[in-house]
Amino acid sequence: MKAETFHGRTIELCDKSSVDAFGWSQPESDKQRLLKKLLQTRSSAFVKNVDTDIWAARIGDHVFPVTVSDGQYGNSWVCSPYNATITYPLDELREVNNAILRKGLAGLIRSFAPLLKAAKINHVVGVNNWLLSTNLYPTWDGEGVEQLTAELCSRWPQHAILFRSLNRVSNGPLLERLQANGYLLAPSRQVYLCSDLSAAARRQNSEIDRALLRRQTKYRVVFDDTIQDSDIPRIVELYDHLYLQKYSVHNPQFTEELIRVWRQTGFMKLLGLRNRNDILDGIVGCFAMDGVMTTPLLGYDLKLPRQLGLYRLLTVLVFREAQESGQLLNLSAGAAQFKRHRGGEAELEFSAIFVKHLSFARQAVWKSLAALLTHVGARILQAYQL
Repeated sequence: MKAETFHGRTIELCDKSSVDAFGWSQPESDKQRLLKKLLQTRSSAFVKNVDTDIWAARIGDHVFPVTVSDGQYGNSWVCSPYNATITYPLDELREVNNAILRKGLAGLIRSFAPLLKAAKINHVVGVNNWLLSTNLYPTWDGEGVEQLTAELCSRWPQHAILFRSLNRVSNGPLLERLQANGYLLAPSRQVYLCSDLSAAARRQNSEIDRALLRRQTKYRVVFDDTIQDSDIPRIVELYDHLYLQKYSVHNPQFTEELIRVWRQTGFMKLLGLRNRNDILDGIVGCFAMDGVMTTPLLGYDLKLPRQLGLYRLLTVLVFREAQESGQLLNLSAGAAQFKRHRGGEAELEFSAIFVKHLSFARQAVWKSLAALLTHVGARILQAYQL
């Protein structure tokens, strides 16, 4: 464990060997309770397709999970820039209807693969990485990020430093501070944000969804206190049906142990739809931080008739939860038209990458990639709502 001070604040790093000596805030938050579990257990026990070392970083009053990856190309995109840039986008190209464009983009993406491997793109330190598709941030304008970056570069001089899941609505001051401190910005996804939930509730599609839930007699809505450990295998099954089987196996593959720890620590609030046989047919997990909420856990039984509207019913629960708690709702990426019709507004999401301490050649590759994503990738994301 190493601690440095700046302007009376402390920067501190710890791994599993120094958990007890680390400066956790008191009382511990649900996020810190989860982070202590992550520090003490192999990452693959929580997310099957993630092999990374997990540390904690404290900067002033804020504590962040830090993932340290050393080139594992089988990792999910939540820990692998190579997967996020090459492997996962090749899966996403099926959404591009133009065959000529799809083939051209596939060739362009594949042409970058050897160069990215040569540049050791997967040697990366991920700050505030909760192993989720969308990482939320505390209210932080980035004060002290220069010193934090220096500490991380000193500890891992061969690794790029990466902040994911940043957008200008939720993280504007932090993005500006990162950029001012030499971070590259690279568009990663187009997400959908809903800040005016009252207006969203008045939209016709939202009203139809709520009417569907009122008429629904097949299901009863259940919450954390009535969701049991015995439901966890079904929760994982429902998530896998949607995110792994329908979309991509490169999404994070959550384990039963992680769902169990989320429940024990209170990190994620679970809402579900239980059928007359007492079985969950739909589940959503709400993760919130400092006025923003998102749903990295979502699943429903794809074998059931679409007429049941399970996705729509779960969406009603999500909007209701966000409105009751007065939070901005980050609907993440995908299902663009569905989210727009319910008040979601498109916003580019960025990754911020620091590479100034790396070799000239590795810097050049990162800069070229950031430029390509800015000038080509962002336009594709917006045009095809990926």
